[in-house]
Amino acid sequence: MFLALGCPSQQGPTPDGPPGVTGMPDPEPAPQTPIETEPQTPEPQTGACAKGGCSGTLCLEESKVNEIATTCEFKPEYACYRTASCERQANGQCGFTQTPELAACLKNPPPQ
Repeated sequence: MFLALGCPSQQGPTPDGPPGVTGMPDPEPAPQTPIETEPQTPEPQTGACAKGGCSGTLCLEESKVNEIATTCEFKPEYACYRTASCERQANGQCGFTQTPELAACLKNPPPQ
């Protein structure tokens, strides 16, 4: 007796392969190629900026100040932001203006 697996036969479609072929393994699924997208840059805003967060260390859109929750902790360098200027930066986003005074304070924060 001669038995040939995986060879064409005179049969019709089979549950495990194309018409006329038996013993074929299931084909491997085609790999999914991720769709590449450009990183989204936030659109520059035009509204006012405001300090937020429990320790006042966030500078963000005034309209979003009450939407952000932070932990209530205090580090010595957080005191530097009390007098820092929270305003719209050159990139159109809100941020603390990096002045020599703020840089010096952050480098050597006041004791608690």
